[in-house]
Amino acid sequence: MTTHQPFAVLTKRPLALVFDIDGTLSPIAPTPDAARLYPGVTDLLKQARQYAHVAIMTGRAVADGAAMVNVEGLTYIGTHGLEWCDGLPTTHTVHLIPEATAYIDPANRLLDLAEQQLSDIPGLIVQRKQVGGTVHYRLAPDAEQARTRIIALLEEPARQTHLRLSEGKRMVEVLAPLNINKGEALRRYVAHVQAQGVVFAGDDRTDMDAVIETAHLRAQGIEGLAIVVQHEDTLPDLLEHADLVVEEVPGMVQLLRTIVTQLAAH
Repeated sequence: MTTHQPFAVLTKRPLALVFDIDGTLSPIAPTPDAARLYPGVTDLLKQARQYAHVAIMTGRAVADGAAMVNVEGLTYIGTHGLEWCDGLPTTHTVHLIPEATAYIDPANRLLDLAEQQLSDIPGLIVQRKQVGGTVHYRLAPDAEQARTRIIALLEEPARQTHLRLSEGKRMVEVLAPLNINKGEALRRYVAHVQAQGVVFAGDDRTDMDAVIETAHLRAQGIEGLAIVVQHEDTLPDLLEHADLVVEEVPGMVQLLRTIVTQLAAH
């Protein structure tokens, strides 16, 4: 963990505030559809957008993440950076990185395979996105056995179609094999809004790239603060790279409230 003054970033303008959703602004739920923002988050995001550029950056598809948050005036970055929308997708265009389109059909075939061959695993959920998707096994009675079967089934067809498998909290993601991740997306967003300061908050393995990118941006003269929301299963490496650690989603929401208060005071 670094020792620089964590809230110095809030004095920078333009300022970018970038948040993951699940496990950061929303408690982890048994199923993706059951997840809801923690009480008070919507109002805090509306207040924050008065003082900063605010983005939601999620592994969910843009439409899915935006429907959860449902705040206009934010940038929604989905599928770890493959999709962007400068506002709610009900009123703004969703932009998909062109290189990703070639992987839509192959990824769907892998998800079809998971649905067909793993239907006997209780509680298995296949979540589809515009490109790729996620196989969730959080509800499986034997999580390790479920994980082993998912990997064993998908690993070789993924290799043959040049797709990438990635793991998060009790889930396996089917991804396009592009150099796109939350770190690259964070750097692109900071450049897009010409931010001189950036705050990023996340909690899972897929947030590591953005946490590390925050340090890279700081080395380039852009003040940065990487917040990690700690759960009982948070990766030690993620905690080690954090500038600030908060306990669970309520701790993150309290910190967001503090950030908004400090921004309003400047």
